[in-house]
Amino acid sequence: MGASRTGKSSIIQMFLNGKCPESYRETVEDLYYREYTVDDKTIKVDILDTAGNMEFPAMRRLSIATSHAFILVYSVDNLASFEEIRRIIEQIKEQRSTNYQEIPIVVVGNKTDRTEKRQIEEEQVQDMLQELGPLHCRFAECSALDRPSIIDIFLKLLSLVQLSAARTLSPILRRKVSERLKKKEFIENEKGVSRSRSLIRRTSMKKKTQTEKLSETPNDCQIS
Repeated sequence: MGASRTGKSSIIQMFLNGKCPESYRETVEDLYYREYTVDDKTIKVDILDTAGNMEFPAMRRLSIATSHAFILVYSVDNLASFEEIRRIIEQIKEQRSTNYQEIPIVVVGNKTDRTEKRQIEEEQVQDMLQELGPLHCRFAECSALDRPSIIDIFLKLLSLVQLSAARTLSPILRRKVSERLKKKEFIENEKGVSRSRSLIRRTSMKKKTQTEKLSETPNDCQIS
């Protein structure tokens, strides 16, 4: 989540596909879905790319209400986008008042390749998080053009979620986990797919998948 034109979609595309979109397209809502098999259990991960403007407040409220973890993105060269992060965190605290302190959040400053136009320093972010805390939160900076820095975002998120099995989200991520964390390598299900659909439709109509026919119920994880 985050303001418009902060690079949310570019971060997701770089993470999943290793490349950024060539042109800007305003996001209403895109959902990317992956399935992974780890230790004979299936993990389902939904990555929801939300609208950056406030024309869809109901969709934003629903995203906050149903997500298990958040990546909140601002642009380091746009002070207004940073202030939007504060508003989103306050909305999360308001809507999830019973457990907001346990919700994994990674605040991300994107577009570090524009250092000559930087308006937000790391100290400002840390001060804001301390002011809004206590939060189950980490901070990262990245450029959507640099995949290793994108992978680091998801490593930080997964360390908060403590869902080590989901570190198979990409071959690059698996290699980095092996190098940094010295964990055992997990097996990725060959049936990873991506799709885009309405969150409203997703919550009101559950589509039966092949996974649901298995004897064990899969674990779900949604990242907004």
